[in-house]
Amino acid sequence: MDDLNDYYYFAAVVSSGGFASASRDLKIPRSKLSRRVSRLEDGLGARLIERSTRHFRVTEIGQAFYERCQTILQEADRAKSIVTEAQSDPQGVVRMGCPLGLVDISVGGILPEFLERYPKIKLQIIGSDRRADLINERIDLEVRATNEPETQTSLTMRKLDRIRRILVASPSLVERTGNLNCVDELADLPTLAMTSWVSFHTWELVGPNDAKQVIRHQPRLTCRSMTAILDAARAGLGFGLLLESACEADLQAGKLVRVLPDWQSEESQFYIVFTTAKGMPPAVRVLIDFLVEKSKQH
Repeated sequence: MDDLNDYYYFAAVVSSGGFASASRDLKIPRSKLSRRVSRLEDGLGARLIERSTRHFRVTEIGQAFYERCQTILQEADRAKSIVTEAQSDPQGVVRMGCPLGLVDISVGGILPEFLERYPKIKLQIIGSDRRADLINERIDLEVRATNEPETQTSLTMRKLDRIRRILVASPSLVERTGNLNCVDELADLPTLAMTSWVSFHTWELVGPNDAKQVIRHQPRLTCRSMTAILDAARAGLGFGLLLESACEADLQAGKLVRVLPDWQSEESQFYIVFTTAKGMPPAVRVLIDFLVEKSKQH
């Protein structure tokens, strides 16, 4: 079997542009490099480098062989890194994109446990309600929610929870406005919306027998923070269409009540996207596994 060290020495000579510079870079004698490359050429039966006291030129077949050598050496490094990573603790910085509402309520609440479990990992959470360009923005993974499956073939996806939004309000607001008889009445009542400010906002609701209704309303408060919207709902400032999981504790405590329980948003799928599992840093891998683990517990 060929000695891969000869491949390594040959690639080093080519990438350095000569035996002398490769000798300095590798800190080994030039004569040794020359012998190893000559041995490789003899074994292959082909001239890879034309050299004299004044000239150095990689032959055409030598250039093609060099490119394959680079691939072989890179794969050897990856093979070694698999063992190294498996034996080392996950560590380093992980950049995660996440919708703002989830940072406040769902994801933000479980991340302290993750950081306690992996003390060598540092997390950077990029909260935004737009989809990030993972490669150009250097984001390792992103949590997304949608009614449609991911269509970008360059991304890998792992599913989390399915979610829906329900209509809620404080008991005091329901007492002031009276019980609602139909969903259309929401358009004339004070509302709260998880969005940037716009003159009108729409809620797309699904009701009995899969009936669909679009409510166009003017929110009294618009905000990207789920925590702020929940505080406003508890204070009786308006009706909200909020994540069911985010309202669960307040509903059980009687701080909020469900309004028009036959109506809610369509279910959406939470999922994680990342560029590829190949060569994934251990810190990114364990964060993905942690989020999937927590999703299955709910």
